[in-house]
Amino acid sequence: MKATTKAFILFILLVTPLLLLGTVNPIFNNEAKVLQIDNPKKVSIPSYETHGPIWILNDTAFDQMATNEDWAGDGSPGSPYIIEGYNITSDVIGIMIQHVTVCFEIRGCYIADLTAWTSFGIGIIDAPQASIVDTVIESKHLGMELEDIDSLSVTGCTLTDIEDEGIYVIHCDGSIIDDCTVYNSYGTGIGLHEANNTVITNCNMTFLDYGSGVYLYNSHFVTISHNNISECANSGIWSVSSPHLTVEDNIIHNNFFYIGPMCGIHLYGSPYASIVGNEIYDNTRNGIYVELSDWVYIFDNEIYGSADHGIDVMYSHNGTILQNDIYDNGWEPVIVNAICGIYLGFAMDWVISDNSLWNNTPAGISIEDSERVQISNNHIFNNTDVGIYATYNMGSIVIIASAPSVFGSSEIPVSAPSVVYNNLIISENQIHYNGDYGIYLEGYSNCSIVDNQISGHVDHGIEFWGDWNEVIGNEIYNCETGIGSYECYNNTFSDNVIYLCLGGLDIMNIGSNVTGNIIYDNEYGIIMDASGNCSIYGNDIGWNTMNAWEQDTFSDGPLKWYNDVTHIGNHWHNYNYTGYYNITTDTGIDNQDLYPSRSLDLTRPSPIEFEILELGNIMVWEAYALNPSHYELFIDGESEGVESWDGDDIELIVEQLSHGAHTIELVVYHISGHSMGNTSSASVEDLTPPTISGAVSITLVDGENVSNQYTATDPSGIDEWIVNDTAHFAISSTGLLTNTAPLAIGEYAIIISVSDIYGNTASITVVIEVEAPPGELPVGMILAVGGGGAIILLIVLTVLYKRKGT
Repeated sequence: MKATTKAFILFILLVTPLLLLGTVNPIFNNEAKVLQIDNPKKVSIPSYETHGPIWILNDTAFDQMATNEDWAGDGSPGSPYIIEGYNITSDVIGIMIQHVTVCFEIRGCYIADLTAWTSFGIGIIDAPQASIVDTVIESKHLGMELEDIDSLSVTGCTLTDIEDEGIYVIHCDGSIIDDCTVYNSYGTGIGLHEANNTVITNCNMTFLDYGSGVYLYNSHFVTISHNNISECANSGIWSVSSPHLTVEDNIIHNNFFYIGPMCGIHLYGSPYASIVGNEIYDNTRNGIYVELSDWVYIFDNEIYGSADHGIDVMYSHNGTILQNDIYDNGWEPVIVNAICGIYLGFAMDWVISDNSLWNNTPAGISIEDSERVQISNNHIFNNTDVGIYATYNMGSIVIIASAPSVFGSSEIPVSAPSVVYNNLIISENQIHYNGDYGIYLEGYSNCSIVDNQISGHVDHGIEFWGDWNEVIGNEIYNCETGIGSYECYNNTFSDNVIYLCLGGLDIMNIGSNVTGNIIYDNEYGIIMDASGNCSIYGNDIGWNTMNAWEQDTFSDGPLKWYNDVTHIGNHWHNYNYTGYYNITTDTGIDNQDLYPSRSLDLTRPSPIEFEILELGNIMVWEAYALNPSHYELFIDGESEGVESWDGDDIELIVEQLSHGAHTIELVVYHISGHSMGNTSSASVEDLTPPTISGAVSITLVDGENVSNQYTATDPSGIDEWIVNDTAHFAISSTGLLTNTAPLAIGEYAIIISVSDIYGNTASITVVIEVEAPPGELPVGMILAVGGGGAIILLIVLTVLYKRKGT
C-alpha cells in the first residue's frame, strides 16, 4: 500500500472519533439560525502577503510608506494609491489612515485579530477619497470606522465575528456601500451616523446577535436597495432621526425579538421615508414599525409572517399605505396591540388604499385613537376575527348624565351629544369572511362607511357605537346581522343593500335616519329597538320573514315610518293596497306606515284583438318597482329576450304577431332577484290578400318564350299561384311564368292569381303580345279569354294600302 494512502486512512481514523464526540464543531451550531450561507472569503488566506499594521497619520507618512511599499498610484483622484493584498493579523488596528489629502484604495486584504475583538479592522478619518474593495475582516471589535471622508466607497467586502459594528460610517456624505457581507457577528452590520446621501446596495447582513442589519442615525436621504437582511436582533433596518430614507427592493426576513418593538424595518423620528417593493417576512415583532415619523410612503411590499403586525404605526401622521400584500401576520401571543395586518395608533391623516390583507390574526386593519384615516379599495378577507377594527377612547363619545338609563328606558334625552370630528372614511372595500365582523367601530363619530361589499361574517357585517356617522351604499349579505348600531345618536343609514342575514338592519339609536335601503331575504328586515325620534321611510323592505319589528320605543320620541310632509312611506312586497301597513311591535299595538307602497307590482292588461298589419296595437303592463332590474317577455311560451327595466310601465307593440291566438307573458324582476309575472292574450285575424308585383305587359318576337318572375307578399305566407290559361302557360310555386306551348303571333290576355294560406286572393291581368319578325306579313291573332272561360280566336288581316298621293 502506498504511503499516502496509509496516511489518509490514519487521518480518518483519528478525526472520526472526535467528530462523533462533538470535539470538532461545525461553524453553524445554532439550530435557530436556519439560513446557512457559504464561507464568504473571496480569497484564501495563504494568497495574502503577511504584513504588519499600517498606521498613516498625515500626508508625509503616506508618501513615505507608498514609496517604501512601492504602492501603485500617485494619490490623485484619477490614480489613487493602491494598498493591496496584505494579511494583517494583529491585536492592534489593521489599517489606520487619518488627516490626509491624498486619495487611496484598500484592495484585497485580510485583516483579523489574534485575540478576538481586541481592536479595529480599518479606521479612516479625514480623507478626500477612499475606497475599500474585496477586503475580509474578522474577529475584530469594530470592522471599519470611516469618518469625515469626502468620497467613500466600500465594495465587495466581507466581515464576520465582529463584536460591535461591521461598517461604521460617520460624517461622510455621498458614500456607496455595495456588495458587502456582514454575518455571524454581534453588533450592527452597517451603521450610519450623520452620513447623508449614502447608498447601500446588494449587501447581505445576517446572524447579527445583538444589532441591526442597517442602523441609521441623523442620516438624511439614504437609499437602501437590493439587500438581503436576516437574523438581526435589533431590526433589519433601524432608522432614527433620518428623514427621506428610501428602502426599496430588499429581502428582509427572520429578524427576531430582542427588546422593544423590533421588526423588519423600524422608523423612529424619520419622516418622508419611502418603503417600496420589499419582501418582508417572518420578523418578530413587526414587518414595518413606524413611530414619530410623518409623511411615510409604504408601497408595493409583500409583508407576511410577522409575530405581531404586518405594519405598525404609532404617533405618525400624513402617511400612505398603498398596494401592499399583507398576510399571515400575528402568530405570537399578544405583546402590545396585536391587531395585526395594519395597525394605526394615535396616527392622523393616513391613506390605506388598494392593499390585500388576508389570514392575519385577529384583524386585517386595526385603528386605535387615530383620526382622519381613509381606508379605500382594499381587499380584506379571511382574517381570523375582524376585517376592520377601530376604537376611539379620547373623548369621542360624549354621554350626558342621564345616558346610562336612556337606552332601554321610556325616557328620551333632551339633547344628543355634540359632534367630535375624529372621522374615518371607509369606502369601496371588499370585506369577506373575517370571522366575527366585517367592520367594527367603537367610539368613532363623524365617519363615512360608503360603498363597501361585505359578506360571510359570523356576527355583524358592520357594527358601530358612535354618533353622526354615515353608512351609505354598502352591500352586505350572509352575515348574522347586516348593520348594527347601538346606543348612539344622529346617524344616517341610506341606500344600503342587505340580504341573506338573520337581521338586516338592527338599530338602537336616537335621532337617526333610515332611508332608501333595500332589505330583502332576511329573517328580520328592520329591527328598531329602544330607539326614539328616528325616521324610517323610503326603504324597500321585502321578502323577509318579518319585514319590520319595533320594541321599547320612547313614548315622547316615536318612530316615524313615513314622511308626513312628502307622503312617502316604505315599500313592502306584500302590501295589498288596502289600509295601512302595520309594523309589528312587542306591545301588541301595531305601529303604522301611513303611506305604504308596493315594492314590486304588475297589472295584467286586457286581451286585445286586431286585424293583421293593423297599426297602433299596443299592450301596456302597468308595472312598478322602486328598485327594478329587468323584464323578460314570452310569446306562446318562447322567450323573446331580456330587457333592462327602469321600473315604469312596460309597452309591447304587438303588430308583428301572426294570425291566430297568442299567449303573452311578462315577468318583471326586482333587483333582489324576486319576480312577478302575469299573462294576457292577443287574437290576430288575417283578412288581407297578398300583394302582387310584376310586368302586366309582355312583348315577344315570334319564336321567343315567356319567362317572367312575379312576386307576392303576405304577412301569413303565400300558399298558391294560378294562371287561368293552362293550355299555353304555367306559373310555378315561386311565381315564375312560362309558356307551355309555342305562341302564335298575336295577343294573349291572361289572369294570374295568388292566394295566402288563409284563402285571401289577389289577381292581375297580363297582356302578352307576340310580334312577327321584321319584314314578314303582320298577320296575327288575339287569343282572349271570354266569359265563362270560352276561347275566342280572332283572325286579323291587315290590309296594306297606299293612300292616294302617297
